[in-house]
Amino acid sequence: MNLRRLILAFTLLTGGLTYAQNVNHFGVFPVIDHSGQLSDKWNYSLYYFGAFNLISDKVNNKSDNAGFFIFYSEEALTYSLNKNLSFTGAYVYERQHPLDQDTYRNENRFYLQTTVKSNIGRAQLRNRLRYDGRFIQNRETNQTPYTSRLRYLLGITIPLGRGKFYFNAYNEMFFNTYSNPVAVYAENWAYAGIGLNTKRAGAFELGPFYMFWVTNAQKDLLNFYYLQLSWITKLDLRKNKN
Repeated sequence: MNLRRLILAFTLLTGGLTYAQNVNHFGVFPVIDHSGQLSDKWNYSLYYFGAFNLISDKVNNKSDNAGFFIFYSEEALTYSLNKNLSFTGAYVYERQHPLDQDTYRNENRFYLQTTVKSNIGRAQLRNRLRYDGRFIQNRETNQTPYTSRLRYLLGITIPLGRGKFYFNAYNEMFFNTYSNPVAVYAENWAYAGIGLNTKRAGAFELGPFYMFWVTNAQKDLLNFYYLQLSWITKLDLRKNKN
């Protein structure tokens, strides 16, 4: 498969689904992405984002005000079997409406994932399969049931010019694996951006980010359209660097 066909296939995957009634949100999505190489085989990563809705809307006849919508924090440890295959375990804390005492919701989560990388010309292709174990707070019942899902990500990174700039894109599909979900294919994330590598400050990326959630048995959607700005830093903490 040549690169042109690969990009076309990736684009088709990001098309989403057509459902009954959609509610749209627009905002910004800042990301901090840090990682450190501990040894030739082990590295850690820290990943944080905030989702900020800039336009108020109504969901299920309830006002959904603009503001700080999601806070997300992730701490992960990765073992690389070789340069193309790695395994990761992580802890995640997520809070919806973090500043609103009436509507906030906490989620504690762990995940296990495997990532396979390959090169097609100058492009790097990523395939990632992740298992999420989720403990989501139900504020009405004061319980925290366990649910799970599988996530599959297809991503591509392409250097532009001499390598100072690059193109990065991915699509990730979410599949619920517990009994009687509202939908099996319940969520999708898609992103495409341009990155800039700097010598001292790491890399910066900017681009559109889209996600949808299936909200009920009628397959209504919440659509989120964000402008994502990412700051990406890396450290090499190995005593004897190759």
